[in-house]
Amino acid sequence: MGSILAVDIGNTNLTFGLFRGERVAKRSRLATAPLPSGEALRAALKPYKNADRIIFASVVPKLDARFRRAAKSFAARPLQLTPRSKLGIRLRVETPHSVGADRIANALAAHRKSKGAAIVIDFGTATTFDCVARNGDYLGGAILPGPQVASQALALKAAKLPEVPIRPTRRVIGKNTVECLQSGIYYGYLGMIDRVLDETVSELGKKNKPKIIVTGGLGRLFLKAMKRRALYLPDLTLAGIRMAADIIC
Repeated sequence: MGSILAVDIGNTNLTFGLFRGERVAKRSRLATAPLPSGEALRAALKPYKNADRIIFASVVPKLDARFRRAAKSFAARPLQLTPRSKLGIRLRVETPHSVGADRIANALAAHRKSKGAAIVIDFGTATTFDCVARNGDYLGGAILPGPQVASQALALKAAKLPEVPIRPTRRVIGKNTVECLQSGIYYGYLGMIDRVLDETVSELGKKNKPKIIVTGGLGRLFLKAMKRRALYLPDLTLAGIRMAADIIC
């Protein structure tokens, strides 16, 4: 079967996952900002030099060509997952070419995992909701600024407010500035997630009965407090990128 290196080039990190079959045998990360040099990319790829194939999905266009050049040293021809990739998934949205490659990977993996309709909530730089029909078609979704982005924005725009780590607090009524910020961001986002999810399930209708899948770095933090039951799959995006390698080939 061989090994496949799947790379998710996101706005915060490049995430590397080496798959042997369906199992992630090795993983690592490299910060996206500032944009890594070709030398930094080659160094990040070096531990995976024995991978049989490389496939990447990117939402940072400025890095695409640079990554492709760096990857040539380790694979015959790195594949790229894009909205134009022939995956057997219809992108049933107004502008299919604008759908993020990571969201397409999420849709592909979610449909395979759920064997039917699904809603993926991905906690990344942005918090995205992606809807998949029973037949695997991508139906669209919603995009929110991620919780960490909200914290950074407050710190940038309000002189007396620091950037804080995102975590649940033992009470909603904060007793100091940091606690107030953490409470507001955590419980505020929890409320947004529950509301957007309720409306999404309602719009999909009873026929779809979607499974709800949570992924992304902060996903585990919100999972247990969400009103609806969901499955946490931290490697969902990488798994979707890996699946795409077999289809594109």
